[in-house]
Amino acid sequence: MSEIGPDASYDIHASVHVEATPHEVYAVASDITRMGEWSPETEGCEWVSGRPGVLGSRFHGHNRVGADTWTTECEVVAAEPGRRFAWAVLSTAADNRTSVWSFEIASNGYRCLLTQRYIMRSMPEGLRRIMAELPAEKAETFLADRRTQLQLALQQTVEGIKKAAENR
Repeated sequence: MSEIGPDASYDIHASVHVEATPHEVYAVASDITRMGEWSPETEGCEWVSGRPGVLGSRFHGHNRVGADTWTTECEVVAAEPGRRFAWAVLSTAADNRTSVWSFEIASNGYRCLLTQRYIMRSMPEGLRRIMAELPAEKAETFLADRRTQLQLALQQTVEGIKKAAENR
Protein backbone atom coordinates (compact mmCIF):
# COMPACT_ATOMS: atom_id res chain seq x y z
CA MET A 1 0.00 0.00 0.00
CA SER A 2 1.92 3.01 -1.22
CA GLU A 3 -0.65 5.80 -1.07
CA ILE A 4 -3.07 6.56 1.70
CA GLY A 5 -6.30 8.40 1.19
CA PRO A 6 -8.02 11.09 3.25
CA ASP A 7 -9.48 8.45 5.58
CA ALA A 8 -5.93 7.81 6.86
CA SER A 9 -5.97 10.94 8.99
CA TYR A 10 -8.05 11.50 12.10
CA ASP A 11 -9.11 14.51 14.13
CA ILE A 12 -11.56 13.11 16.64
CA HIS A 13 -12.61 14.20 20.09
CA ALA A 14 -14.98 13.52 22.96
CA SER A 15 -16.09 15.93 25.66
CA VAL A 16 -17.79 15.87 29.03
CA HIS A 17 -18.75 18.49 31.62
CA VAL A 18 -16.95 18.06 34.94
CA GLU A 19 -17.96 19.56 38.28
CA ALA A 20 -14.43 20.50 39.36
CA THR A 21 -11.95 23.33 38.93
CA PRO A 22 -9.70 23.42 35.86
CA HIS A 23 -6.66 22.66 38.04
CA GLU A 24 -8.38 19.67 39.66
CA VAL A 25 -9.34 18.28 36.25
CA TYR A 26 -5.83 18.90 34.90
CA ALA A 27 -4.24 17.14 37.88
CA VAL A 28 -6.25 14.01 37.16
CA ALA A 29 -6.06 14.07 33.35
CA SER A 30 -2.31 14.73 33.24
CA ASP A 31 -1.49 11.81 35.56
CA ILE A 32 -0.72 9.34 32.78
CA THR A 33 0.14 6.66 35.33
CA ARG A 34 -3.63 6.39 35.90
CA MET A 35 -4.58 6.15 32.21
CA GLY A 36 -5.20 2.41 32.51
CA GLU A 37 -8.07 3.18 34.91
CA TRP A 38 -10.00 5.10 32.27
CA SER A 39 -8.94 4.08 28.78
CA PRO A 40 -10.28 0.82 27.35
CA GLU A 41 -7.06 0.43 25.31
CA THR A 42 -4.35 1.60 27.67
CA GLU A 43 -3.25 -1.00 30.19
CA GLY A 44 -0.80 1.32 31.90
CA CYS A 45 1.84 4.03 31.51
CA GLU A 46 5.07 4.91 33.24
CA TRP A 47 7.45 7.83 33.03
CA VAL A 48 10.81 6.96 31.47
CA SER A 49 12.64 10.30 31.28
CA GLY A 50 12.36 13.87 32.50
CA ARG A 51 10.20 15.10 35.35
CA PRO A 52 6.69 13.62 35.21
CA GLY A 53 4.21 15.84 33.40
CA VAL A 54 6.74 18.44 32.27
CA LEU A 55 7.20 19.56 28.66
CA GLY A 56 9.68 17.21 26.96
CA SER A 57 9.33 14.38 29.47
CA ARG A 58 8.68 10.92 28.05
CA PHE A 59 6.59 7.93 29.02
CA HIS A 60 5.76 4.47 27.75
CA GLY A 61 2.15 3.54 27.13
CA HIS A 62 1.16 -0.13 27.12
CA ASN A 63 -1.90 -0.80 25.00
CA ARG A 64 -4.21 -3.62 24.01
CA VAL A 65 -7.02 -4.13 21.52
CA GLY A 66 -8.28 -7.70 21.60
CA ALA A 67 -5.26 -9.99 21.38
CA ASP A 68 -3.02 -7.25 19.93
CA THR A 69 -0.65 -5.51 22.34
CA TRP A 70 1.90 -2.77 21.75
CA THR A 71 3.97 -0.21 23.61
CA THR A 72 4.52 3.36 22.49
CA GLU A 73 7.03 5.95 23.59
CA CYS A 74 5.45 9.37 23.98
CA GLU A 75 6.72 12.87 24.65
CA VAL A 76 4.81 15.63 26.44
CA VAL A 77 4.36 18.47 23.92
CA ALA A 78 2.04 20.71 25.98
CA ALA A 79 1.78 21.09 29.75
CA GLU A 80 -0.38 24.09 30.61
CA PRO A 81 -1.91 23.48 34.07
CA GLY A 82 -5.65 24.05 34.09
CA ARG A 83 -5.78 24.31 30.27
CA ARG A 84 -4.05 21.66 28.15
CA PHE A 85 -1.94 18.52 28.42
CA ALA A 86 -0.76 16.83 25.22
CA TRP A 87 1.67 14.18 24.08
CA ALA A 88 3.03 13.02 20.75
CA VAL A 89 3.53 9.38 19.94
CA LEU A 90 7.13 9.13 18.81
CA SER A 91 7.74 7.27 15.59
CA THR A 92 10.20 6.94 12.77
CA ALA A 93 8.36 9.67 10.86
CA ALA A 94 10.25 12.88 10.18
CA ASP A 95 7.61 14.81 12.15
CA ASN A 96 7.02 13.26 15.57
CA ARG A 97 3.79 15.21 15.86
CA THR A 98 1.91 13.11 13.30
CA SER A 99 0.03 11.41 16.16
CA VAL A 100 -0.95 13.70 19.05
CA TRP A 101 -3.28 13.06 21.97
CA SER A 102 -4.48 15.88 24.21
CA PHE A 103 -6.74 16.88 27.07
CA GLU A 104 -8.15 20.38 26.75
CA ILE A 105 -9.98 22.09 29.60
CA ALA A 106 -12.35 25.03 29.21
CA SER A 107 -13.89 26.57 32.29
CA ASN A 108 -16.79 28.80 33.14
CA GLY A 109 -15.90 29.05 36.82
CA TYR A 110 -16.23 25.83 38.77
CA ARG A 111 -17.60 23.67 35.96
CA CYS A 112 -15.26 22.56 33.17
CA LEU A 113 -15.58 21.10 29.72
CA LEU A 114 -12.96 18.36 29.38
CA THR A 115 -12.14 17.32 25.81
CA GLN A 116 -9.84 14.52 24.78
CA ARG A 117 -8.63 14.91 21.20
CA TYR A 118 -6.69 12.59 18.94
CA ILE A 119 -5.07 13.93 15.79
CA MET A 120 -3.37 11.53 13.40
CA ARG A 121 -1.97 13.44 10.43
CA SER A 122 -0.58 10.39 8.66
CA MET A 123 -0.79 6.68 9.18
CA PRO A 124 1.87 5.30 11.55
CA GLU A 125 3.99 2.40 10.38
CA GLY A 126 2.19 -0.03 12.73
CA LEU A 127 -1.16 0.71 11.09
CA ARG A 128 0.40 0.42 7.65
CA ARG A 129 1.63 -3.08 8.54
CA ILE A 130 -1.81 -4.10 9.82
CA MET A 131 -3.49 -2.77 6.68
CA ALA A 132 -1.02 -4.61 4.42
CA GLU A 133 -1.80 -7.92 6.14
CA LEU A 134 -5.59 -7.60 5.96
CA PRO A 135 -7.73 -9.15 3.23
CA ALA A 136 -8.85 -6.49 0.72
CA GLU A 137 -12.47 -6.45 1.97
CA LYS A 138 -11.36 -5.81 5.58
CA ALA A 139 -8.70 -3.26 4.61
CA GLU A 140 -11.40 -1.15 2.93
CA THR A 141 -13.26 -0.61 6.21
CA PHE A 142 -10.40 -0.89 8.71
CA LEU A 143 -9.69 2.83 9.17
CA ALA A 144 -13.38 3.75 9.49
CA ASP A 145 -13.87 0.95 12.01
CA ARG A 146 -10.78 2.07 13.91
CA ARG A 147 -12.07 5.65 13.97
CA THR A 148 -15.36 4.44 15.52
CA GLN A 149 -13.46 2.33 18.06
CA LEU A 150 -11.28 5.30 19.02
CA GLN A 151 -14.28 7.63 19.31
CA LEU A 152 -15.89 5.28 21.82
CA ALA A 153 -12.58 4.93 23.70
CA LEU A 154 -12.18 8.72 23.94
CA GLN A 155 -15.67 9.06 25.39
CA GLN A 156 -15.04 6.30 27.94
CA THR A 157 -11.76 7.94 28.93
CA VAL A 158 -13.23 11.41 29.57
CA GLU A 159 -16.13 9.86 31.49
CA GLY A 160 -13.62 8.03 33.71
CA ILE A 161 -11.61 11.19 34.30
CA LYS A 162 -14.82 13.08 35.13
CA LYS A 163 -15.70 10.52 37.77
CA ALA A 164 -12.18 10.62 39.26
CA ALA A 165 -12.04 14.45 39.29
CA GLU A 166 -15.48 14.83 40.84
CA ASN A 167 -14.67 12.31 43.60
CA ARG A 168 -11.38 13.93 44.70
